Amino acid sequence: MTDTVTDDTDAPELHLMNFFDPRSRPNPYPSLRQIREASPFMAMNGNLMVLAKHHDVERVLRHPAASADRSRSKILSSQAVESRREVMTFLDPPDHTRLRGLVSKAFTPRMVTNLEPRVRAVVDDLVSDVAAHGSPVDVPSVFAYPVPVKVICELLGVPPEDHRIFGQWSTVLGRALDPLMAANRDEDVDREDVETRAAFYQYFRDLIAKGEWSEEHLLPRLVKAEAEGDRLTETELLATLALLVMAGHETTANLISHAILTLLRHPEQLAMLRDDVSLIPGAVDEILRYEPSVQMLHRMAGAEMTFDEFTVPEGMDLLLLTAAANRDPDVFEDPERFDITRGGENRLNHLSFSAGPHFCLGANLGRLEAEVAIEAFVTRVVDPRLVEESVEYRPHVILRGPESMQVSFSAIR
Repeated sequence: MTDTVTDDTDAPELHLMNFFDPRSRPNPYPSLRQIREASPFMAMNGNLMVLAKHHDVERVLRHPAASADRSRSKILSSQAVESRREVMTFLDPPDHTRLRGLVSKAFTPRMVTNLEPRVRAVVDDLVSDVAAHGSPVDVPSVFAYPVPVKVICELLGVPPEDHRIFGQWSTVLGRALDPLMAANRDEDVDREDVETRAAFYQYFRDLIAKGEWSEEHLLPRLVKAEAEGDRLTETELLATLALLVMAGHETTANLISHAILTLLRHPEQLAMLRDDVSLIPGAVDEILRYEPSVQMLHRMAGAEMTFDEFTVPEGMDLLLLTAAANRDPDVFEDPERFDITRGGENRLNHLSFSAGPHFCLGANLGRLEAEVAIEAFVTRVVDPRLVEESVEYRPHVILRGPESMQVSFSAIR
């Protein structure tokens, strides 16, 4: 390791501790800026390397020796490793390549495009719910969270009466992804996690056995997905379904909540969208860059990785702070400014969907849901006003998003 890696001072690690502190959740970016300026550096008694510059994070994510296999980690608990061993997100090639190839045969861009009318219908129904609820409304619970739950459930062929329980299951299963939540686990939390996963798996075993779906649903496509005679095993199929529900729900809900929150805090940008809805796709990418739902990623060095400025020893745990990388001034001009007209550089350069072999499989679906939800907000909600004191964040550090957020309005078109 070269001298450019800071390992003899606790100042960068102090900023890292501040970032993990739940009190920083409303605005983690001052800490992330300090971390980025100091990175790369060592933490946790030399067991963790922290990377926050865009160039470094992207190169690691694309490096063939960067492992997502949690069993290689020196800092994760055995329970955190074992409970997600079968999840595609935490697999390396060739297992990851095989599973992703099979799943992608069912989860095609064309299928996502064909979903747009149904996504619009889901959003329209929820806007009607907002109107019925009256002003003010809690955006996460009444609008942002239900959108992706309803979409993914309908995509999988889950009956409407079961949509609510899926949102609850997703919240429980998502806790295991978060190191702060994992560090504060107790026997009751562990038991709830095990019982929820078992209930989720049994639900889909029963649903598959019934076979009551149409070919437009994703579930039969996953069941039948085949490449050179290979198919998903039952365990792989169930783990993939859990990942689609959990990751697709939490990240998209946070994206929609952050979109509304950020636009209300930047009224001039909101006015631009009202005047020209063709700016919405670019606005979604700017929100992804400016307020990413996923703040960081974890990798392990499967072999020594040598870069121009530093070397990563084999076996080292790596914390990749994508939220800091998304505001790197070496890549984005005036990165602290929220600007929906920033241009195509955001779609090309932000790391909110990761990079390399683990680039988010559901990115197109997440974008579609966010675009439709934002369009409904800017065109149908009259005179929206943020109740600033109502904004509270969940303690989660990886999947960051508002827990509550009251918005008042005068009418719904």
